[in-house]
Amino acid sequence: MDQLVTIIGAALVAVGVVNGLGRHEYYLSPAQRRKFQALGWADWVQTYICLMFTKTAICLFLLRIVEVGKVRTCIKATMYFVVLFSAMSVFLFIGACRPLRAYWDVGVDGVCLSDVQIKNVVLAQGILSIIADLVCATFPLIFLRKLQVNLHTKVGLCLLMSLGVITAICCTVRTVLTGALLDKDLSWAIRANICWRFPEVNIGITCANAPILRPLYLYSQNRLASQRTPSTSISKERSWSQAPKQSGSTKLLDHPTAAKIHSPAWDDTTTFVSGSVASMEMGIPSHKVEDSHV
Repeated sequence: MDQLVTIIGAALVAVGVVNGLGRHEYYLSPAQRRKFQALGWADWVQTYICLMFTKTAICLFLLRIVEVGKVRTCIKATMYFVVLFSAMSVFLFIGACRPLRAYWDVGVDGVCLSDVQIKNVVLAQGILSIIADLVCATFPLIFLRKLQVNLHTKVGLCLLMSLGVITAICCTVRTVLTGALLDKDLSWAIRANICWRFPEVNIGITCANAPILRPLYLYSQNRLASQRTPSTSISKERSWSQAPKQSGSTKLLDHPTAAKIHSPAWDDTTTFVSGSVASMEMGIPSHKVEDSHV
């Protein structure tokens, strides 16, 4: 889901560049201004949704490896907190104007949130997102000391979760640049905010999806091992079926895994299974049986 949302976000930014993002607003036509405002609104909504799914996935991963009750409670509280403030941010942007088209079309009469109110929504979401990133990055340092895993796994988990600190730094810079929303030349002033939004989202997606690489690696190794096993058995069967038949009264059956030798000097039948003696009343080893002739 995160990958799909971030692909949509990248497409929105690409189309926004075509419609004036990164250019001064006095160069834009009225149609470009409307499209730029609409794409900017959609980009904020998808960013909040993507961050919500990313942080929720990280919390669910931490719940899989944590068994301490108090720590699990804190992680669940953080996850519910992330979902709550992200959903509120999305709903506030969806209800920014009534009708919604008035957000990007100045020719439509409607009731909208002021620019200062929209800035406060973005600012509040950024601050809460920074707190959630730092909490998710700090949790592993608490419980990994008592976690019974090898050193390489502990170091890998610490490095993986420490990426949350980088995400928090990107979110901090993005939040500081929120004042660009009040700029008259929005299409030019917002470019730095968007540039910091990209690493924040993509590093978060990396943290959320990196834990599945190890099970995927182990699964691929097992598949390769299982594919090697049948080929080995087939080669053994072919080598047995192509073995020369014994002379005299010794006779090999056509079945590759079993053969019987009949001899009037023996009271019982000597049976070979997979090339070894299964039962022999006389107790003669297999190499003696091959050399004996009646």
